This record gives sequence, C-alpha cells and structure tokens, in this order.
Amino acid sequence: MYSNNVVALVREQSDLSASDDPSLDGRLRRCLIGRGLYQEVKQVLEDKADPNCQLKYKLGPKEFDGTPLTLAVKLDKPNIVRLLMIHRADAQSVYSMKAGRTGVLWKGPAVCATVAKGNLSMMRLLVEYEANLQGRVISFNDEPNVTLLYDASYFGHAHLVRYLLQQRGNPDTPVKFQDDMSITKTALQVSASLGHDEVVRVLLSAKAQISHAVDFGPQELKDAIDGCHVEVVRLLVEGGADLFAGEEERRGVDYLFQANNAVLTAAAAKGLRGCDEDVVACIDLKDFLRFLATPDAEEILSAIFRKCELRYWKNEKRVAWKTAYLPHGDLNVAVGPPKGHFDDKFHKEMELAAGVRSSLTDRDHELEEEFFKQLLPYRFQRLEYTTQVPIEISHCVLPGLHRNPEVLWVLASGVNDRVFDEKGAHAIINLAWRETYRGHFLSFTLDLLVACLFWSLAFLMNKEYYWLEEWMIWPCLIVAALAWLRNAVIEILQCLGFYVYGKLRDYFLSLDTLADAFRIFLTGFSLAALVIDWKACAERQDLRLVFAITGFVCWLRVLNTLKGFESTGKPMLPILQAIPATVPFFFVVFCWFAGFLHMYYSFGLMSWWSSMMIMWRLGFLADFSRNEMRNVTILSQGEADWTWPVDIVLVAMGVSMSIIMMNILIGVLAESYNRGWEHRERLFLLERSRLVLQHFTIYTGWKHCPCACVKRRIQCEANSQHVWFANAKDPSTWGEIQSQYDADVMNVHEKITELRREIREMHEKMLEKHQDRAEALQGPDPIMSRRLGNLESCVQGMQAKMDVVLSKLGGSRGS
Repeated sequence: MYSNNVVALVREQSDLSASDDPSLDGRLRRCLIGRGLYQEVKQVLEDKADPNCQLKYKLGPKEFDGTPLTLAVKLDKPNIVRLLMIHRADAQSVYSMKAGRTGVLWKGPAVCATVAKGNLSMMRLLVEYEANLQGRVISFNDEPNVTLLYDASYFGHAHLVRYLLQQRGNPDTPVKFQDDMSITKTALQVSASLGHDEVVRVLLSAKAQISHAVDFGPQELKDAIDGCHVEVVRLLVEGGADLFAGEEERRGVDYLFQANNAVLTAAAAKGLRGCDEDVVACIDLKDFLRFLATPDAEEILSAIFRKCELRYWKNEKRVAWKTAYLPHGDLNVAVGPPKGHFDDKFHKEMELAAGVRSSLTDRDHELEEEFFKQLLPYRFQRLEYTTQVPIEISHCVLPGLHRNPEVLWVLASGVNDRVFDEKGAHAIINLAWRETYRGHFLSFTLDLLVACLFWSLAFLMNKEYYWLEEWMIWPCLIVAALAWLRNAVIEILQCLGFYVYGKLRDYFLSLDTLADAFRIFLTGFSLAALVIDWKACAERQDLRLVFAITGFVCWLRVLNTLKGFESTGKPMLPILQAIPATVPFFFVVFCWFAGFLHMYYSFGLMSWWSSMMIMWRLGFLADFSRNEMRNVTILSQGEADWTWPVDIVLVAMGVSMSIIMMNILIGVLAESYNRGWEHRERLFLLERSRLVLQHFTIYTGWKHCPCACVKRRIQCEANSQHVWFANAKDPSTWGEIQSQYDADVMNVHEKITELRREIREMHEKMLEKHQDRAEALQGPDPIMSRRLGNLESCVQGMQAKMDVVLSKLGGSRGS
C-alpha cells in the first residue's frame, strides 16, 4: 500500500518533461515513474537505455534529484534494483535534496535511501553489488559529513545500526548537525536526544564512547533528561555515564535532581545498579538520600551494595568463601572495614606465602576475627544437624549507614515501602537493631512494669487487698515516678536530636509524638495526684476517671513496644493495619445507623441517649428486647401504641445492620488483614526502622549535651564502619558454584562441531521451507547458498585455528 501511494505521488509530482521525452532515457523514466513493471523496465534497458541517467522526482514534501537506481531503492523494488545492477547501474550513484532548517544541500549514494525506512534487506542487496558503507558517505554542501551509522541512529533503526557495526562502522565519528552546523553529535548523542532506546542499547554494547562530563554531566545524559527518555537514562547510567563527576551543584546527578522527575530518578538508580563500582563509589551521602527518598528508586540500595569475594590463602592456594552457615534466617550481617582492606590483606598473605616480608598486626587480626564471627559464623567448624549453603557476599560503598539518623529517617518515613524488599535495607536495619535491642528491651520492661504498677494501684484504690495498702503504695509510686522521669528525659533528648537534623517540625506533627506527649502528661498528672492526695483520688470520680484512662494508655504503650520484636511484631502488625481499613466502612454504617436512630427517636418513646444505646445494641450486637423497645411503661400509662412501627425498625435494622453490614465488616477486616499478612515483612521492617531512628536521635541529643563523658562515648561509637551481609544464593543457581573462568571443563571441539551441525541443519530446513519457491526459480537461491557456504567455511576455519591453539597449549602443559 505504501509503495502504491509513493508511485502515485511520483507519477503526479515528477518532472513533467519526462512525458514528452521520446528517448530511451525518457522511456525509462516513464516506466519507473509509472507502474514500474519489471518486464517494461527490462525491455527499456535491453534497448540500451542509460541506467545512470539523471531524473527528478518528489516523494511527499521532499524533492529529489537522483538516478533510476536511487528511485528504485526508495520505492523498495528489489527486482528492479537487481535488474538495474545487471545492466551496470552504478551502486554509488548519488541523489540529493534540501535538508534541515538551514536548507543544506544533502547528497548521498543509493544505499542511504534504505536508512529512512530501515530497509536492511535492500541494504544487503546493494552491499552484494559493492555499495560502500564506510566513512562519511553523506555530504552537506559538498562537504563529507554524515556516516550511515549516524543516519541509522537518527532514524532509530536498531537492526540497521547493529548491521553497520558488524561492518566495522565507527560509532564515535562526530557529525555536524543539519539544523545547526556549528554543533557536532555522535550516533549515541543523536539517538539519546531522540529517545531511541534500542539504538542506544546496541551502541553501548558496541562500546560507543559517552562524552566526558562537563557542566551538569555528559551531553547524552542531559539530552535524555530534557526529553524525559526514561529507558535511555537508565541505559546511559548503566553504560558508564558519570553522574558524580564535576563541581558540586554542577554534576550530572544535580541536573537529574533539578528535573524533579521521580521516574527519571528511579531509572538512574536502576542504571547505577548495573554500572561499574568505580562510578558508584563517587556517590556521597546527600545524593544517596535523594535517591532513597524518591518513590520506586529502591534499587539505589542494590547499587551501593556490591557483590564481592572474600579471598584467603589455604595451603598455598587461593580460596574464596562460597558457603556459610546462616543461623539467623537467610542473612548474616556485620560491620567492618572497606573491601580494599581485605584486598590488601590478601596481597600481604600472598607476599608471606612467597617468602616476602610483610606486616600483619595482632590488632588487625582481632578486629577481622570479630567481623568474620558475624558475617561467616563457625566458618572453620563442622556443626552437627546443620549444613552450609551457597552464599553471596555484599559490601556497602558508603560507611556508617546503619548509624546515620538521616538514612533511618528516610526509611522510617515509608515513602517507598518496596525499599524493604532489598537485602541492603534488611542489613542496615538489622545492624541498627543490634545496637537498639538492649535499650528497647529495657523500655519494654519498664513500660510493662508501669502498667502492672497502675494495676496494683487500682487494686489498692478499690481496697481489694487493704492489708497491703500501708506499705505498698509508696514503693509503687516511687518506681512509677522514676520510670516516668526516664521517659520524659528520653522524649526531651529525642526532641533535641530531631532539632539537630532540622526535623523538629516533622517530629511535632507526628502522631506518635503527640501520643507519647499525651501519655507522659497523663501519667505525670495521675502520679502527682496520687502523691498529693491518695484519698481524694480514691473518692473523686473525675480523678478516678483520669487514673483509669492512664492505665489504659499504659497498656497501649506495652502493645506498641511489642511491635519491635520479631516474634510478636510480625503477627501483630497485620492485625493493627487492618483496623484503619474499617474507617470508610464505618462512615457508611454511621449514616445507616443515624437514619434508624432518627426514626426510632422520633417515635418519642425514650430519651435520645437511651434510644442510641438501644439502637447500638440492636445494630452492632444483635442484642434487643422487644418490650424494651416498645417501652411498656409508657404503654401502661395510656400512651399511643407504637408496636408495628417499632417492629418494622427492629426487623429492618436487624437484617441490614446486624446481619448484612456486620458480615461485610468481617469481609473488610479479612481482606485488609490478608494484604497486611502478605506484606508483613515490609510492615515489620518499617516499624523497626522507626524504633531504631528514635534510638539514634536520642544518641544525637546526648551528643549535644554538655556532659563530656557522654560525648566521648558517642564519638567512640560513631567510628565509620561499612555494612556487609552474606545472603543465601537462589537455589536455582546452587549448581553454579564453580568459577566461571574454569577453562578445563570447556570442550572446544564439541562446541565447534555442534555449531557446524546446527548450521548444516538450518541450511537444510531453509531449503525445505522454500522448496516451492526454489522449484519456481529452477534451483536454490544462489545468494542464500553462498551466504551459508561462507558461514560454514568460517566455522571450519575457526575449528582449524582452535586445533592449533589447543595443540600448543597441550605441548606447553606436557613440557
């Protein structure tokens, strides 16, 4: 359909003088411009028409000055192209046009006409007739400029780019841009600016060079960011585009953040995961926090946690740790020196094995042994009833993340809950929890003690055990007061810590902070009232009510502290998450309930409070008394009988609320609980990150206290250490423990022989598939046969060369 439309346009818009030209060249023009029938063109060429004559034609808005060959290529007529080449058409015949905003004179050979539509088969056909693919084949204003590889990249045809690279095209040739001749671009730059991600992928796989970072990073990356080409940004970063080179605030990563596009930032994080470690090693804490705080950019954790090998010497052999015991689930975590430390140690051990004097201090040995006890426990022991599993070891390129409140703040904010699926987040939180555990367990113990003390005070206030009242009241009050004082000091230190990090506003707006402030105030008020006048608290209803609410809040505090322990937190959190999910349901139920309450209260049988309690019992508890609803006392006094309206309300509300609505509530709770149970690991790590955040902000508050001993303690603990973890490999890869460089298990002869057999079978299948066509052509396609023959010859040559190499290797081993 496309070719027919093109032919129609050519017929209408071509050079009109061709219709009056009686020469052979004129006849050839009319044949091509017309229907372009093979027999007609063949007859004209056999009559000695010039296959290289010049003709003008117009395709769409573009006007061209070319030859019959260039027109046949553009019209995608391979049979006519072959016919023209047989009659000695010049494969290098040129066509021209006006291009770009400045109207430069564009000239190029016929093979260029295949690029715009991505016609690889036509390009291969022209190559068979020795069309040139190398160099600057396209000229602007008679100046050689554009390569075919650049042109194919411009139009976004990845298959053409791949083919031209196979033909030794140079992807790094700079080309003057047709819209502005003062600008030069490479194939990678133009494809990145236009968003041709598949072309970018092919060019990067061919080692195309990314330009050096200048202001705001490499030009390719800036163009991709400006065009919001998400996949291109990922590919460029993965391919080595340096985000972190340059001056502060003028780096590529700064340009990325200025775009304020979460999708682009997440794509860059994904690209950093696959790039070289040297690039990621330049990231600083500020940049990491920006990535971590971006939704869907959780893969930044995989980027900064890099897999590595820990090697050591054993019996004068190099050995790497490949297996380990995992006593705490699927992850061992540890803090230790950077990876370079262990590389240096390995080289020192290698020097010692070679007899070269080297220094290994006892202090270093002690620190490393403590590190290995955490990362690879029992590594030299054989434990009964448990076995080692294949592992992968990863280390963090940034130090001290597990003790940095800013990192913990981002994790605890929950802006991206999928971050907790990353092993790096597990390691950071588990290491932070290792330091937090004792303090949190102490808080839990004291909270439980305070709740039990208030329960004991309630016993004494109600004189259940009056003989204990004289000697038990004051010890209970003193212990509860000391625990309250500790909680108040901790809250003040936490407030100071958040102030240091500029998060004071967020701290005060947090619901947890408001709940803690309310609990501390209420507990302090109750204890003060009990200390000042125990007897008044026991007798006055308002003080007893405050005391009762305080006891309730204390038990809620115990429940909250239980969320940090794995044995209780993981089962509890889905339950607690299911409760807020019922809020929309109760909005619906409230209107339904208010309607029935309004109806019943309008009967005038009871007061509004009594009416509401009766409706509550009927709607939510299915507990009712028909006589109570009818108010038999009023009926006995001769008032109007509301029996049938009351019965209607009873039946309607009982069916709609007690049966239907309450069962829907059960379904809502079950669905919400099921979602919470599926993501219980995320919920638990989110809650634990909040707890460790509180711990380290309290320590930050201590750091800014005037007490010198506290400062020394904090400075000692704040020593920069890197996070390491060892996790179990995927069971599907357990059979791949051997090194990928083990050449002894590779049989080259078998692989070459198998390749030859596959090529021969492919040749036979293609001949069978096209048998009908081959019979019509009176034999197999000579071009296809020649290609397959050349391929098989190449394989045979490869096998001969490999035989020579292997024979030399065998001779060297024997010697």
